[in-house]
Amino acid sequence: MLDQFNVPLERLSLAVSDYANISLFMARIDQIHPLASGNKLYKLLPNIEFAQKQGIQQLLSFGGAFSNHIHALALYAQSEKMRSIGMIRGEAAYANNPTLRIAKQAGMTLVFMDRVHYRQRHDQQFLARLQQRYPQTLIIPEGGSNALARQGCRILAQQINQTCWQQEGMTPDVITVACGTGTTFVGLVEGAASMQRVRAYLVVKDASVYQTVNLLLVGQQGVARYQMDAADFGGYAKLDATLISFILQFLEQTDILLDPIYTSKMCQRVIQQIDQGMFSRGSSVVMVHSGGLQAWYGMKKRVVQTAGEAAWGKIKDYL
Repeated sequence: MLDQFNVPLERLSLAVSDYANISLFMARIDQIHPLASGNKLYKLLPNIEFAQKQGIQQLLSFGGAFSNHIHALALYAQSEKMRSIGMIRGEAAYANNPTLRIAKQAGMTLVFMDRVHYRQRHDQQFLARLQQRYPQTLIIPEGGSNALARQGCRILAQQINQTCWQQEGMTPDVITVACGTGTTFVGLVEGAASMQRVRAYLVVKDASVYQTVNLLLVGQQGVARYQMDAADFGGYAKLDATLISFILQFLEQTDILLDPIYTSKMCQRVIQQIDQGMFSRGSSVVMVHSGGLQAWYGMKKRVVQTAGEAAWGKIKDYL
């Protein structure tokens, strides 16, 4: 399925990168698919294709009340005429928020779980019981984080390089991506060219992600050089005045809206590092826009309270 897509690439002209003699680009995978794009496309479609080959017509996964993963899973399942179940952390009252309302309209069955039970989502005995409860169902981990998803993200790395070569006549020196569970990052590292560096920007305060990534990549031959940087800026999904201001400035300069949780924090840290001389002069850098723009609908109140109605109006115009 993924072979049919091409990665749009935009060259960015920012004062900080121009001054540092950095060729800066953005891979617009947020624009690839009309339903729910970004890295979820590359993580979910291999799972859906696997399920279809096995004759499985129902998908089940886990996520929070504003999960991009749950949102995308529901829409992709509907498009393939498959059933879907979302195991949601939180109360049933969340069912009316924009993310879950769309998921439910797409036919997803929502099952709400308190935090105690939700913590069992990685427990093998719990998953075995869940499989018995929902036979003929493919259970996909939270965030779509499994080996099939990594295969999809390997293809993403190859497609980014292919587009760069076709459009710019070069293979980028560095690919950067926001990191939550590490699945997209590991896939990019595995699919990148051997001379490239892939840099992840961790938006969660979770040291175990570093260990997970290193365990998945240790001992592999031919993988690209990789590096991980902290970019949580105070905590996962924390949206303060500084980040909103950065997002609006980036939007004005590039005409690109970043999501409030992942890509915005990655871009903010990358630009800081360029300004600090942490990227080699003359190098080329591709930042991956991993999508997730629907998360803005859950941030309206916070944006208005922090930056005013005008700020929300600018963001809404791009949704």
